[in-house]
Amino acid sequence: MLDLNIMRLYKRENGIYYVEFERGKKRSLRTKDKALAQRLFNQLKREYLKGKIVELSKQSTKIKFSEFREEFLDWSYSHHQREVAQINDRVSKRWLEIVGNKYLSAYNKKDMDLFISRLRDFGLSITTVNIHIRHIKSIFSKAAEWEYIEYNQFLRFKEIRQQQRPPRFLTTNEIKRIEEVIDRKDFLLLFKFFIYTGARRNEAVYITWNDIDMENNIIHFKKTKTYLSRVVPIHPVLKKELEKYYPAIGRLFKFNHHWVTHKLKDYFRKADLPEIRVHDLRHTFASQMVMSGVDLKTVQELLGHTSYKTTEIYAHLAPQHLQEAIKKLKI
Repeated sequence: MLDLNIMRLYKRENGIYYVEFERGKKRSLRTKDKALAQRLFNQLKREYLKGKIVELSKQSTKIKFSEFREEFLDWSYSHHQREVAQINDRVSKRWLEIVGNKYLSAYNKKDMDLFISRLRDFGLSITTVNIHIRHIKSIFSKAAEWEYIEYNQFLRFKEIRQQQRPPRFLTTNEIKRIEEVIDRKDFLLLFKFFIYTGARRNEAVYITWNDIDMENNIIHFKKTKTYLSRVVPIHPVLKKELEKYYPAIGRLFKFNHHWVTHKLKDYFRKADLPEIRVHDLRHTFASQMVMSGVDLKTVQELLGHTSYKTTEIYAHLAPQHLQEAIKKLKI
């Protein structure tokens, strides 16, 4: 006789109700409504008695991307930073438009090749296409984690290789040129905040006065790309700027990341530096630190890089690195 006690109804962190039965096999009820979930659970119990429960391995072939996308985006908007969730939204929408609405397990590497080819036809850069690839891989990894598919068929799909260029950074003279054209005090503070902390754009946008310890000269970055908080000492030049506003409450900068990019790019053009990107201000912080003799491990910690390899792009700027290279010359 079948034992109904091994079946249970539960809710996952994404708010969706699931049923677990027989040695950890699970099925999504695709609803956040508790009453509806309970009715569906009772119905599944009756099916279970009749031996009609669908095996998980077979169930996975019956879920289409559009259905999973809705559930995934609900989870993404509640667990990711809003900008990340918005990218997931756009990328998954493009996937549907280009590849079509198939069962999750029916997609293959040929579909990814088609996706990439169309994105390139649209004129997207290799960097942007690689962002799309990473997000699609992440989406299918979540589908595998939620056991909608047995494995992520794109897990080993490689991004497009491109020529790596040394990071662009501002010289002391270029920094002064930009500061001279900035006509707003809040954006001058923002510019110096980037230059003297190495903050990512979103880290600067979300920083609050509660994150700044003026007494101990420390800035706490809590909302980061890697979800790992870090501490950066306050540079004396930046402290002078902060003291003009201190004490204060709330966010330091009252504008969103799109406006930050738009306005700073405008200042870069006025300074006759149109090729500079906001992210290059982070490169400037790191590059100037390395050229001043700061070791790469310390720079890694200040930038919040999880991998030392990421920080190594600045290695060629280290004076001691160049000295060792010259010593290897034998004539």
